[in-house]
Amino acid sequence: MEATTKPFLHPAIRIENGRGVLPSTEEKIVVAMSGGVDSAVSALALMQDGYQVTGVNLRVWEYEESCDPRKKSCCSPEDIRDARDVGLQLEMPFYVIRMEEVFKEKVMDRFVSDYASGRTPNPCVECNTFVKFGSLFQQAKALGINWIATGHYARTFCTNEGRWAIREGVDENKNQAYYLYGLEQPAIAHTIFPLGDRRKPEVRSYASAAGLSIAEKEESQEICFVPDNDYRNFLKKRGLTFQPGYFKDIQGRILGKHKGKENFTIGQRRGLGLSWSEPLYVISIEENGDVIVGPVEETRSKSFIVEQNTFQGLNPDRLFADYSNRDLDVRVQIRYRSRPVRARIRYLDYQEGRASNGNTVGHRIGVECLEEVHSITPGQSAVFYPPAESEVPDIVLGGGIIAR
Repeated sequence: MEATTKPFLHPAIRIENGRGVLPSTEEKIVVAMSGGVDSAVSALALMQDGYQVTGVNLRVWEYEESCDPRKKSCCSPEDIRDARDVGLQLEMPFYVIRMEEVFKEKVMDRFVSDYASGRTPNPCVECNTFVKFGSLFQQAKALGINWIATGHYARTFCTNEGRWAIREGVDENKNQAYYLYGLEQPAIAHTIFPLGDRRKPEVRSYASAAGLSIAEKEESQEICFVPDNDYRNFLKKRGLTFQPGYFKDIQGRILGKHKGKENFTIGQRRGLGLSWSEPLYVISIEENGDVIVGPVEETRSKSFIVEQNTFQGLNPDRLFADYSNRDLDVRVQIRYRSRPVRARIRYLDYQEGRASNGNTVGHRIGVECLEEVHSITPGQSAVFYPPAESEVPDIVLGGGIIAR
């Protein structure tokens, strides 16, 4: 690909304060209350700034069916009680909104269908896009409230073209911008992130000083609807029949059999059940059930396609017009815990067909990384940022789903 030096992000016209462009204190704000310390401090900080705050907890699945109280998982019955207790402690209105239907359709069903198609989904991205922001924003508007707030460690940013984007928070250990690339323009423009300019230890100290009951509560780690951290058992409970097949190397030679492609993910080494002269890793998962394995060097690659793209700081009209025949320098992040790497992207096309998760394939972008990366995984999200030398390098330009 041939690089271009044409600038794509102009200086911003708004100075950021860590919370985006704040509304008048006469405005009401809905705060998504998860039951954790981050959302509790977000609500408290806004109240201390003079805002009228309403706390909302989103009930997204039938916890009683599979919830183990010994496991730490967000959105559990304990979390609802903790969120309610914080609401009582802060003397603010508090409601539980049932969102099981949209969560099932947009998150759980897609989780199952992606594994059935040999992909590895990222349900937290889908939940943020369609539930925690998409549906919550619509619920707030129905109540006549134009603003929402969450406990994410992120900020907002507006370019001089009027494009809203998620910006990384100042806590480098809690950056959650990657999970928020799917937010649309109206939602970003009307969302406040009170923790965007704070760090986690400061948040806990803030909660302790205020006497909040959840000041020392541990963070959740597992997928909320898989509280035992056994996604395979969840898939079986949801009626998915595992598809057996062969382990093969990249030359097509059969190395063994397996009991279901759904048991594996790209880059996996442990649990393959293969005895070989060197460690083997999963390189790809085929829809016919075959799992392709090889040594670690065969997990490295540079090029892939991203579909179902959402655009934030990057103006899509300019992308379509200027970067279908030449390349745009960016950085790309292919999983939450990985660092963004230098890459070049090119706009490919728009497709009306359906992807494996039921979404329209939509805008497709070709990506060529300028350094090798490990285990590029279909179903996971790729998020684009400006080059590191840019004036504002930490905003989300856009992102989408890594395609096969």
